[in-house]
Amino acid sequence: MIGQPEWQYKQISTDLIKQIDSGKLAVGTKLPSEQQLGELYSVSRITIRKALADLEEKKYIKKQQGRGSFVLDPQSAETGIDYVEMPGRQLARHGYHVRIDLDRFSILANGEEPTIRQQMGMANSDYLYVLRQTYYLSGAAVIWKTTYMNFGDFPMITAAEVSNKEIIPMLEKRFGMKVPRMEHSLVSGIKADPRKILGVPRTAPDGSFVEVHTKYLNDSGSISYMSKTYAPSKARMFLIGLNVHKEEDTMSEPHILLTRIDNRLVHGQVGVTWTKTLGANLLLVANDEVANDPLEQKLMKSTAESSGAGIRFFTLEKTIQIISKAADRQKIFIVVKTPGDVLKLVEGGVPIKEVNVGNMHFAPGKVEVTKKVYVDQQDKDDLMGLVNKGVNVYIQDVPGDRKTQVNF
Repeated sequence: MIGQPEWQYKQISTDLIKQIDSGKLAVGTKLPSEQQLGELYSVSRITIRKALADLEEKKYIKKQQGRGSFVLDPQSAETGIDYVEMPGRQLARHGYHVRIDLDRFSILANGEEPTIRQQMGMANSDYLYVLRQTYYLSGAAVIWKTTYMNFGDFPMITAAEVSNKEIIPMLEKRFGMKVPRMEHSLVSGIKADPRKILGVPRTAPDGSFVEVHTKYLNDSGSISYMSKTYAPSKARMFLIGLNVHKEEDTMSEPHILLTRIDNRLVHGQVGVTWTKTLGANLLLVANDEVANDPLEQKLMKSTAESSGAGIRFFTLEKTIQIISKAADRQKIFIVVKTPGDVLKLVEGGVPIKEVNVGNMHFAPGKVEVTKKVYVDQQDKDDLMGLVNKGVNVYIQDVPGDRKTQVNF
């Protein structure tokens, strides 16, 4: 096995992905050990580790400390995908048998859909995908979705790739779609000529409906993806998680053990010392830059894994949106870079009660408070803004050190 080519791990990764996508390796299945996979593919354990790292980066598997690697649901919350764009999956998770029909798959290039083109900043000659899907429960149509995509951002998609399935996981994995960038707006009302929906639990009165409009901006700031999802009523039938989770899986307020301000975010002191001392099982990094930087995430993940805790990376806005959906079993340790970040979370409704100021490095215009904490006037204002909101704010480098209350 000496001198195995570097690309060999990619072949193994591709083969395992095919097995996962086909269902041969079911969701929740534990993969064979590194040794067993090495024997199966006749390669070294180093090659297998590279293949598994590739699978984990693509969110096909998740490594659990001391337990091995497990197949992820490609459309689960583990992928960070908003359920508003996958209503079929949301219904299926609650025990309903769902069928998704692809009613239309078109690629337009002659100026059709002028309003959509104008909203997306596309010329009449640009290629535009139009997809229409209908979701059925026990034979009854319950959700209708229309999607528009810029061919330039998502080239060479075929109808076969999007038939009878949600499309977001494919866009995320194949094209690197950054799901946290999606923006959603909600519309509700009553139609004059309602569609009759039969056999669907908890539907609202005939004619009432909910529509979710979604858009996604590419790196240049142009809209590359738009969708409109329609369902009868506010019937808790799909939408992002608006009361759609089972009661026992959610709680009235998330268990936030502590929020720490640290310029370095997750490092040994945070990822191991603080996490273990707090008894946290989830590190939540709330930072706009890191939420879109896979390399930084990879480095921080390796640190967090040594403590046995899970780790998630969200923008500040995403944190505000999803924190209320945390499961009761999650003991959360939030890490941010600046006092302004914490203040934004608190003002956004995140129930933070205690803030530990850990590392705030020196920069021009900042004055020393302790050997690890330097602040400017904006930092002072933000920290006192937290204090004035009733948050317990103190400086403490490591557990066991004396706490210094913030009072500027």
